[in-house]
Amino acid sequence: MNNFVQFVMKRGSFLLLFLFLSLSARGQTKTNLELFFQLADSAASGLAQNLINGKNVQIDFVLGKDYQVFQNTLLAHFQDKDIKDRAGKVSVRFAVTDVRIDYGEPERKSLFGPFIVKRTLHFSGNYSIISATSEVKDFSYSLNNEFPYEGIPSVENSSFPFTQGKIPKEPFFSSLLEPAIALGSAAAAVYIFFTARSK
Repeated sequence: MNNFVQFVMKRGSFLLLFLFLSLSARGQTKTNLELFFQLADSAASGLAQNLINGKNVQIDFVLGKDYQVFQNTLLAHFQDKDIKDRAGKVSVRFAVTDVRIDYGEPERKSLFGPFIVKRTLHFSGNYSIISATSEVKDFSYSLNNEFPYEGIPSVENSSFPFTQGKIPKEPFFSSLLEPAIALGSAAAAVYIFFTARSK
């Protein structure tokens, strides 16, 4: 009997650990701000490809009040590429003009599964490189993925309005369908049970 208890305890511990790891893995949806930082990094990478590494470049950021949060990310990327923000023969004006998120309509992947929503993040602007000549280039980066509809509040950040999108409503008929199917199944099971007993 004692061996049986130990066996159950070991298996139970393993099962609890497995459930904990699977739940923690599900809860790792990246926030909108984290994804916008990725897009800012992509924009900085696009600019860096047009600059000579190891050179002094005077960088003028035009981010406005709402997008100042991206300046450190952009500077860090340039430093990684050995582009120094100092007065030199080349100057760059880097402007971020549109940062926003759009949510799609929530839908289920399976009949009783959770609602899933698609999000599309947009990060766009332009930069001008001024040296002997001057050129202006527009950039536009986007990213989309899916995550649980109920997770929308946890991926947004009220301190940064651009991380908040228009939240779609949960489909009315779809929310009625699940309880209706459950009740119908229960009623059918009761009917079959009593029909079989009466025979």
